[in-house]
Amino acid sequence: MNITIIDSFIKFIVLNFCVSLAYIKIINYKSFNKLNKISIILINLALTFIQIIFQNYTSLIFRILMMYFLYSFIFFKLTKTSFEYSFIITIFSMAITFSASIISSILVLLFSLTLTNLEYTNPITFLFIYSLNFILVYCFFKIKRFTNGFPFVQNRKRNDHLYIFVLTINTIIVVMYFFVGNLSQMPTNYLITCFIILIIAVVIIIQKSFILYQKQKLQIKTLKEYEQELYETKYKLATALEEKQKLIKSNHEFYHRQEALNKKLDDLIYLQKQSFNTEYGEDYGELLDRINNLSDEYNSKIKATPSLVKTNITEIDDMLSYMQSECSKSNIELVIKTDCNIQYILDNFISKSQLETLLGDLIRNAIIAINHSSNDYKSIMLVFGIKDDSYELCIFDSGVPFNIDTLLNFGLKPSSTHEDEGGTGIGLITTYETINSCNASLIINEITNSNYTKSLEIKFDNKNEYIIISDRSEDIDKMNDSKRNIITKKVIRE
Repeated sequence: MNITIIDSFIKFIVLNFCVSLAYIKIINYKSFNKLNKISIILINLALTFIQIIFQNYTSLIFRILMMYFLYSFIFFKLTKTSFEYSFIITIFSMAITFSASIISSILVLLFSLTLTNLEYTNPITFLFIYSLNFILVYCFFKIKRFTNGFPFVQNRKRNDHLYIFVLTINTIIVVMYFFVGNLSQMPTNYLITCFIILIIAVVIIIQKSFILYQKQKLQIKTLKEYEQELYETKYKLATALEEKQKLIKSNHEFYHRQEALNKKLDDLIYLQKQSFNTEYGEDYGELLDRINNLSDEYNSKIKATPSLVKTNITEIDDMLSYMQSECSKSNIELVIKTDCNIQYILDNFISKSQLETLLGDLIRNAIIAINHSSNDYKSIMLVFGIKDDSYELCIFDSGVPFNIDTLLNFGLKPSSTHEDEGGTGIGLITTYETINSCNASLIINEITNSNYTKSLEIKFDNKNEYIIISDRSEDIDKMNDSKRNIITKKVIRE
């Protein structure tokens, strides 16, 4: 009896820790403090004892379902995510754990039958199975592709096909786990037949679901591209019509005034033919001033400020409109591109007030950088999009690059090259604090291979990395005396 309890304890504690490890690794959660770690250890111990107590009174399927809901609720509280999202991640975690358990059970069973005389029910065999189980789960997340978890799950985009796929695969894995848990009570031929059928079913479902998922992903991508092209075409057409109306109106307003000047000029020419006097020189100078003033007035009338792309979020549009007026003062073009749903970013990654402040600081810094550049091309481009399965905000400018000291102290302390132009460095601190609160990554790229000299990218990838892509990477590494955790990448300019 004591051996049975010990075996059960080893089994459940290993499975529980495997599920916890898989959950944390899948979402790449890095915000666990010591209290959270201690809490997980105590929770796993408590769940282990609950399972030991319930195993004599309930079925395996009931205990598995019970653990699903308990783990979903626990991690829903610990990671502060939605319960639905936590439930899906729990399914992934338990599927990986059960898969490792099935593989380890089969390997140890084959080993014990072929090379040793150990029976499957022997405690030593049991210990081998769950030791191998933990090792398999641990090694799975050491694979380079899965080191940072599953990006397609981390961005939390709703995908019903993916959810159905996960639920189906998990159901099959649970059934297989149920068979493995009852190996000693079932005939060998029956088990082999069931395994073959289930493996075939898993392969077919994985293949069909993956094809369906890829097709849907391509369709959504194509649809978004068409929507963006249509929107841009409508925007260009509306801008062209607006400019046409302004031109027609301006021509109408200036027509009679221009004709009056023509009459004045004809009179002066006639007077010149009649007599040469000083009055002609004075009238000619006055006329020249009037023509110049009229030309300036006409140019200011027909000069159109391009309409910005609307985000349909009032506060954000107001901020962008204000920053466009600030850009116009320095004759800087401001371009906005929206290749994703900005409301989704606000709902999942950053608050509206944070985004307002962030946009103001980033565009203001870009304006200052451009005003200190001798580059004739004066432009700022702001892009909301999706890159590498992660939502991002990226701002390009044609201004001077950051000083290396500014890059090294970005967000840590006030550091500005242009204090006389309103640059206090506080905006960089606020920006970095916002990035940290969103657990986003900051990527500064000085190799844009375009008219823009640099880009500052805020990537909502839940990694909280600081990356600098520059041909000055070696100098940056040498000057990093504080050994700040900066990922530098050297890229040769084209």
